[in-house]
Amino acid sequence: GQRTEEIAKRIATEGRWNDLPLPDDPDDGRIDPRVLSAELDALLPAQRTLGVDSGNFMGYPSAYLAVPDATGFCFTQAFQSIGLGLATAIGAALARPDRLPVAALGDGGFLMGIAELETAVRLGLGMLIVVYDDAGYGAEFHHFTDDDHATVRFPDTDLAAIAAGYGCAAATVRSTADLAVLGEWLAGPRDRPLLLDAKVRADAPSWWLAEAFKGH
Repeated sequence: GQRTEEIAKRIATEGRWNDLPLPDDPDDGRIDPRVLSAELDALLPAQRTLGVDSGNFMGYPSAYLAVPDATGFCFTQAFQSIGLGLATAIGAALARPDRLPVAALGDGGFLMGIAELETAVRLGLGMLIVVYDDAGYGAEFHHFTDDDHATVRFPDTDLAAIAAGYGCAAATVRSTADLAVLGEWLAGPRDRPLLLDAKVRADAPSWWLAEAFKGH
């Protein structure tokens, strides 16, 4: 009973997260994931395919990055596993070469599937890879608060340097000013992937996972 014309009209015309005020983003070396996602939405061409890995971060690109139609959104949480976002986005890049492929990954999931960088470079895919890097498995250290988190927190690692070693164009993002490199890459020739190691703030859990884990 929810698939009404009224609901369809509301979805089409109102309620976008990008319409809401963004939080202040202090210059402390970590970018707010909402600010990052909204800025990416503004910078990227509308014709895009978004592949999202699973994790604490996943609601930010899902909420803020628009896609042209339902086939432009690949949500790998359906597999109930992390680490599948990069491979999924590579598949989408090959299936829809007319659209800019965007892989949105957490650092934990990215490290699980990092070998696929070789595939993306070897195929010369002009895809954007954004790592929401909070130096840990965010779902665990935010939402499972009764346990020792030493095993799910990571050293702050230069993921851009690792990606460059695979042959990617790569940069570290700590503020919106650091996204200037994205504009340069978009201008062409886009003959290899660009990886952005976005050092995101990790001081708050995601409300959608808090809701999902309620009662567990």
